[in-house]
Amino acid sequence: MDQELQALGERVDRILTLARRLTDENATLREQLAAARQNNERLQQRIDEARARVETALSRLPAALLGEGEDPLSPTGNANAGTAGASSANAASKSSANESPTP
Repeated sequence: MDQELQALGERVDRILTLARRLTDENATLREQLAAARQNNERLQQRIDEARARVETALSRLPAALLGEGEDPLSPTGNANAGTAGASSANAASKSSANESPTP
């Protein structure tokens, strides 16, 4: 009987130790989460500020430098550069698909 009580006492001690460790870990994780959220907010604010600066700089550029239909943020400077060739290729394939073979 004494052995059973001692074994039960040891199990209770292990459970209490585990509960304390998990409580401490939970508190640490809550602190880390709060810090990560603050960091995320700070980074988002910096992104918004940078976006506003870029938009302001782009609005100051003369329209002649940008040109009609050009995207100043694309590497080529032309928003439609990749679509013009694809459109004509699609048109050519559609016209050949509509033609019926002659017997």
